[in-house]
Amino acid sequence: MSSMTAAAPPVPTALTRLTHLGVILVTGPQAREYLQGQVTADLERFNSDQVQVACCNSAQGRVQAVFWMLNRDDGIALVLPASMVESTVARLRKYVLRAKVKIEAAAHLQVGFAPADVTLPATDGVSRFTLPALQDVIVVGAFDAPADAAREHAWKLAYLRAGLPQVYPETHEAFVAQMLNIDLLGGISFEKGCYTGQEIIARTHFRGAVKRRMFLFRGEDAPPVPGTRVLAGDQHAGDVVDAVDDLVLAVISLSQVKNELRLDGARGTLTRLDLPYSVVEE
Repeated sequence: MSSMTAAAPPVPTALTRLTHLGVILVTGPQAREYLQGQVTADLERFNSDQVQVACCNSAQGRVQAVFWMLNRDDGIALVLPASMVESTVARLRKYVLRAKVKIEAAAHLQVGFAPADVTLPATDGVSRFTLPALQDVIVVGAFDAPADAAREHAWKLAYLRAGLPQVYPETHEAFVAQMLNIDLLGGISFEKGCYTGQEIIARTHFRGAVKRRMFLFRGEDAPPVPGTRVLAGDQHAGDVVDAVDDLVLAVISLSQVKNELRLDGARGTLTRLDLPYSVVEE
């Protein structure tokens, strides 16, 4: 007698896998309580029908990873660059001790996207959400969506235009959360209890000491790698957060943001573009 396995549901042709993103799954009866003490967002206000940007930090308040959190039936999923999954799992496990929580890379879950006007079939275990200023629907689940380099590239460009930050291995612990505008995106609670790095982040907020912010630029040179220095004349004015084609997200000193800026080692200048949200420059 032969055994048969159930075939995976058909994948809509409009659904494209985002190969550069991965998923961490946090499970267990104390998962929410544990994350409350590790990330900037308030888990007590984290509803099942929302997606929440947040970051985890060093004790010195330096951002170690940025992720989008969502509730699933199998736990709390953290969506972040695939290159950051392994180190972030290790970081989040660091303080578990006796907490009843499990943190693991969810290799069985993929991240994909589809245009907002496409109706995706209801499938168990598949989560859907949207991100600020992005039209596409993001999908997380155990599906087998095809990869399409051109479509994924276009999605990355849209992500940068939306002014959404990320941290990569090159920029691990390079920034404080407010430098990446995570507070402007609703990813920092200044009323919740203690979490790792809170003292520095709260002090920066309440003393009005945010002296660097993330801005969007159009460059004239090849896209720089994250962490590339931005110069104003010969002075270090900031650092690249992310870049795709001629779009560059960079954290820049507020005292230098109105000056002529260029990438270190490049000749072309950076032209500042508008973000879909307001950044206070003083």
